[in-house]
Amino acid sequence: MTGALQLKLALLRGETPCPMDLADFGRLAAIDLRTQTRSARSDRLAVAMLGLIASGRLPPGARLPPERRIAEAASASRVCVRSALDRLKIEGYIEAVQGSGTRVVAFERSERLVQLVRANQENLEDLQDFVAFLDRCVVEQLLRRASDAALDRAAGQVAAMPLDRDLQALADDEIRLRLALADASDSPIYAMITRQLARGIRSLFGSLLRAADGAGFDRLAEERRALAGALARRDAAGALAALANRAAVLRDHDWTRIAGERGLRDEAVLRRDGTSREDATSREDAILRDLAVASPEQLKDRLTREIAGMIATGHARDGARLLSERRLAALFGVSRASVREALAALKAEGSVVADERCGTRAVDVPMASAPDALTSLAAADLDHLQTMSRLRGYLEVWAASRAAARGSERDFGDLRRILAEMRRSHLSPRRRIDLDLRLHLTIARAAGSAVHLYITEVLRDLMTAYFDYSLTTPSIGGGRDAMLLSHHTQIVTAILARDPVGAGRAMAEHCGAFSDRYAALVAEGEMLPCGLAGDLAPAPAGA
Repeated sequence: MTGALQLKLALLRGETPCPMDLADFGRLAAIDLRTQTRSARSDRLAVAMLGLIASGRLPPGARLPPERRIAEAASASRVCVRSALDRLKIEGYIEAVQGSGTRVVAFERSERLVQLVRANQENLEDLQDFVAFLDRCVVEQLLRRASDAALDRAAGQVAAMPLDRDLQALADDEIRLRLALADASDSPIYAMITRQLARGIRSLFGSLLRAADGAGFDRLAEERRALAGALARRDAAGALAALANRAAVLRDHDWTRIAGERGLRDEAVLRRDGTSREDATSREDAILRDLAVASPEQLKDRLTREIAGMIATGHARDGARLLSERRLAALFGVSRASVREALAALKAEGSVVADERCGTRAVDVPMASAPDALTSLAAADLDHLQTMSRLRGYLEVWAASRAAARGSERDFGDLRRILAEMRRSHLSPRRRIDLDLRLHLTIARAAGSAVHLYITEVLRDLMTAYFDYSLTTPSIGGGRDAMLLSHHTQIVTAILARDPVGAGRAMAEHCGAFSDRYAALVAEGEMLPCGLAGDLAPAPAGA
């Protein structure tokens, strides 16, 4: 893991390989956003331990549990555990102390540890703001679209709070609360984001709640009851006020900073060996519970899901046939045997058929039935693209402001080159779309925004559909090249001038133009044309 942004992404994702090449955004297209390989088990375990160190659960000076106990908790081999520990030692996060086991290094002896804690802190701060925004979006969607029965169920789940104040149980309950609301809102986009951010949300609320006091718990519980009551009454103003009050409780206490200070105090206590045997055992048991991470997804299952999504969006086709096993294997960086297993699973599901004369081809099925293909959902419901527009607006405005404040000269050089190419005449529609996507992702990279890039990974299919539809449909952005170039010029000019306010304002104007058009189209009841995704999809790499 090299670079602060890769580190922040690993902490959010829970694994190390990055589906996007952060060093070179020049060739980005929909196909390049796909996960190529899965992490090794030892990598996932190393990142899980990094998360514990970064959050203060394993503070500087803390002794790690023995290899045997870690292996048992994580359902991993001792070899796997040793590999994870060796990696963390090489990178300077932990050290073997003779006669004292393996310990987290002291702050003053490891710049990498300081960078890790800082990266995690920035993730938590960005997540706190994004989760507050996401909560508002989900509740508004819930109140707008859910039936009375669904609202009553959601209100009951919100009102049902844990009886005890075990911090881990409370943090897990914050995830359950948000999943219940997202599922009830009938938005697969909000539900997917919430599930994919569960690791980060658990870490966020774990840090916040560890720094809380009795008064803070009572205020959070009070506002939760207020939220449940407002949902039951379909009281939008009351529900949003309860959410705002909960967010204010967390912000007012600056609990993330307090949690960090407590981690430093824990280090001082550990150095004095002031913890009792009972406290040490309790701490170790809690750490081991957190290391009981789920097994990584099987490669066959991931490939099956990815190829199904590519079929739904037209990316896996070469005319009537699917791409060959050889080309699919090269695309995903896996063996042909792995691709063959995934295709066999798709054949069993009835998604593809094969014969000697025609080769393997996709079965034409309704778009909405494609598994985990958010693009198909977008094609069935314009409201999903409006949801994407709202999410994108929040993330892009925030990223543009931060890019102006933090971007490097290399980032600025990339933005200049992209904008220069955008100004060329006679660009193909596909190239214009690729450059637009590339510009916005480069701004996200310049901002150092792990949250932004991770959500882009999660919603990669819908991101592609959003750009395709937005930039080719006459009623939204199609045929408005001069307007878009003007917007992009204003955004880049403000970023290069290191003007965060101007960059945010220019990006808000740009994203607002699309959001307003989507809102109007939804109000007018316009539907996406059939076959949109397949008609607009770019040719797959190597075609």
